[in-house]
Amino acid sequence: MKIAVVGGGITGLASAYLLSRKGHEVYIFEKEKTLGGLASFFKENAWQWSLEKFYHHFFTSDQELFDLCKSLRIQDKLFFKNPKTSVLVDGKIYRFDNPQSILSFPKLSIIDKLRTGLTVLGLKLNNNWKPLEKIPAYSFIKKTMGKNTYNLIWKPLLESKFGKDFLDIPASWFWTRVKKRSFSLGYFEGGTQTLVSNLEKNILKNKGQILLNSEVKTIKKIGKKFELQAEKKYLFDKVIVTVPPCHFSKMSEDLSQEEKAYLSSLKSLGSLCLIISLDRHLLNDGTYWLNVNDSSYPFVAVVEHTNYIEKEKYGNEILVYIGGYYSLDNPIFSLTKDKVLQKFTPFLKKINPNIKIKKSWLFKEEYAQPVVSLNYSYRLPKITTSVSGLYWASLHHVYPEDRGINYAIKIAEKIADEVKKER
Repeated sequence: MKIAVVGGGITGLASAYLLSRKGHEVYIFEKEKTLGGLASFFKENAWQWSLEKFYHHFFTSDQELFDLCKSLRIQDKLFFKNPKTSVLVDGKIYRFDNPQSILSFPKLSIIDKLRTGLTVLGLKLNNNWKPLEKIPAYSFIKKTMGKNTYNLIWKPLLESKFGKDFLDIPASWFWTRVKKRSFSLGYFEGGTQTLVSNLEKNILKNKGQILLNSEVKTIKKIGKKFELQAEKKYLFDKVIVTVPPCHFSKMSEDLSQEEKAYLSSLKSLGSLCLIISLDRHLLNDGTYWLNVNDSSYPFVAVVEHTNYIEKEKYGNEILVYIGGYYSLDNPIFSLTKDKVLQKFTPFLKKINPNIKIKKSWLFKEEYAQPVVSLNYSYRLPKITTSVSGLYWASLHHVYPEDRGINYAIKIAEKIADEVKKER
């Protein structure tokens, strides 16, 4: 069959790869000049490795990623380390990523620490998330870990990440954050470019086509075929769309009014990442990931990439991500790079007053984090649509898991199975 894949992110690439292996004639349409979507990357001349525009790492539970890497024969390019995760509380940085660090954390009582540890252990051992989606995450954390732990650790993070929607986030979301996380974090030699370029190479090897700078404007079913309008008109047997819900609704003329109303009801957050190159370490204690538990800060995460991956891979530059998730009506999305720097720098100086910023890059993405509500499984979107042969996959489909490359691959596998069913 001749199949169109709209969107060249990981879901689109993995779908195209799996289908092209089965002998289908696959075309990828990507509106940007590069592939990868949220996993896209850039590279300075002096760097050996490319760097993701938005921070990425993998977990030891990422089975779909491991299977895909074996299929692509790049499993030897994936490695794991145990970087340090900390929290910023009351102006001080504390390690908070293992039982020992939690027990030594001075801001919690021994009872709070025991409750926190037992809750984490219980979630790790629990495979039944369904009852948890009926309970708000904030309520669950308060009841299990205690009010003090909630107010000190989790409330600032929930509020910073989800804004006014944090009260409706289900405990099933919190479950997957705990359940799937691992002390060891994975990364590719060369960055995510290794995965993206190998998917691209194999799709082309399987006689697939990849069209960059090619924005799909409309998709319309004519008889048993689909007419796809990009820079010109194309005809396909099936179409897989991997774009945000609002874009899918606009380009798909044959969707029902009910489907379009449903798509418009799905909530999400955008992501903004400022990457800075420094003259010295921002996080002197070796912390890789710093959760900012202070709502006065305009960002929720500080990720010192070169406390995880050797700076020698990046021309000896010290590279740090600063950012988080923001609603699209947040004024920060309209700011230039210089304005974001101006906004963030005073807070970075609170963490380390001696830093000097040598270079910076700014990246924004309007669709980066789905906002799920209580009992979301009952309104989880389907991959199939009312239009036979038209499929849709997005970040909203991965629930109860959270967004990430592994779950993008998992959805791609489901798409390939659906296409096979409807042949």
